[in-house]
Amino acid sequence: MKSLQTSLKKKGQLGGLSGNIISLVVAVIILVLGVVIIQELRDTQTAGSEAYSSANASLVAVGDFSDFVPIIVIALAAAVVIGLILAGFAFRTGRSR
Repeated sequence: MKSLQTSLKKKGQLGGLSGNIISLVVAVIILVLGVVIIQELRDTQTAGSEAYSSANASLVAVGDFSDFVPIIVIALAAAVVIGLILAGFAFRTGRSR
């Protein structure tokens, strides 16, 4: 029975991964759509105007934010690996009793 419970805990760790991956994919899609919308907005303005400068600054800021996506992916992967390692240690201690 204990091995079944431990197995379910490990599956729970992997089950949580799918929700995190979906959240990450949705965030990246929203980021890409935001960039496309801001770029289209900028392209409809005349160069040198205040609206063009503001849209261009927004485009640069969103582009700078997108540099953090790989860091977020690495943090997500590290959280899953650490969770699996901790679940493995819990399985070991539960078996020796």
